[in-house]
Amino acid sequence: MTRDRKFIEFWLRRVRKELAISGRMAELAAMLQSQPGPTRDWHGDLLRLRQGEWEPSMDDLIRIDGLLSRPQKRAEPEPNLPSLF
Repeated sequence: MTRDRKFIEFWLRRVRKELAISGRMAELAAMLQSQPGPTRDWHGDLLRLRQGEWEPSMDDLIRIDGLLSRPQKRAEPEPNLPSLF
């Protein structure tokens, strides 16, 4: 197995685990659908990916990975509470 293939296999396992989280597939499909480009059934593609029936192209892989690894927004402190920092 080549080094690139090992990365792809690792990535596919990580994405399948991420898509198993309740609501995550729908959220990701909606984000992908809202991006410019040709219209496609992202929900169906992600479902097939989770089931091991579809392997994304490198462009799709980069797009999906970018959305999955986006920074999480930190909750803003309550305005009534004093800041600890």
